[in-house]
Amino acid sequence: MFPIRKEEEKSSKCVVYALVTIATLLGVVCFSSIFLVVRDPKIELISARLVDNINHTVISASSPFNLSMIGRVSLWNPNFGRFYYDNTTVSVMYGDFSIGASELGGAILEAREIKEFNSIVNMRFSEELVNLTNDISSCMLKLRSHSDLSGIGYVLKFIKKRKTIQMDCTMNLDLTSSSLRLLQC
Repeated sequence: MFPIRKEEEKSSKCVVYALVTIATLLGVVCFSSIFLVVRDPKIELISARLVDNINHTVISASSPFNLSMIGRVSLWNPNFGRFYYDNTTVSVMYGDFSIGASELGGAILEAREIKEFNSIVNMRFSEELVNLTNDISSCMLKLRSHSDLSGIGYVLKFIKKRKTIQMDCTMNLDLTSSSLRLLQC
């Protein structure tokens, strides 16, 4: 009788060891899929406003005019490691023409950090822009903003991956109230 019990005891230990091994492997896979993946950081234009009030009676399509805009940009690193990003340019376009740009300096985003900063764009509207006369008469200019942010994300200091994200926004510049409306990113 005693030898039969020992054999039953050995077989039940084997099943327990196998289940513990499978549970450990599943735990490692779940941990690595959550914490060891380099995700895309998020860039967003939170708000934008004009620096100066405009006198829209002075603005005309036949003579060039300049405007300055301050945009509030937010960067968020969703990873559990640092993200080093390179210098990038934020450009503002009217139709297919670039009317202004601003340089964003490279920096480091720590793990799970949100960084906000201001970016000033000097815009120059000239007479060669298509449909500028029609839009000035309606007191509404349709603008687009574009930026490509490139950098390297690290997890646990040994896993690294290059990521490039884009920000595309549209907005309307209201010449009567000197404000930006319908900001969508």
